[in-house]
Amino acid sequence: MLLTRLEGEIGPLAMAAGLLQFPLYGALVGRAVAVKTDRVVFFAAAMHLVAVLACFSGLLPDLS
Repeated sequence: MLLTRLEGEIGPLAMAAGLLQFPLYGALVGRAVAVKTDRVVFFAAAMHLVAVLACFSGLLPDLS
């Protein structure tokens, strides 16, 4: 949703990023389980939380 600041709408780039995030997060969690570390998963979750808060903070007037 933060890509709407660049594109002005939910375009192909934003849709691709939205669809790719699920397998990428799954791969990240799978790798963290295999390596037995969770630091990267917590970092990714924290960055996602920051992005969600930015979206709902009024930064994007169409989403609030």
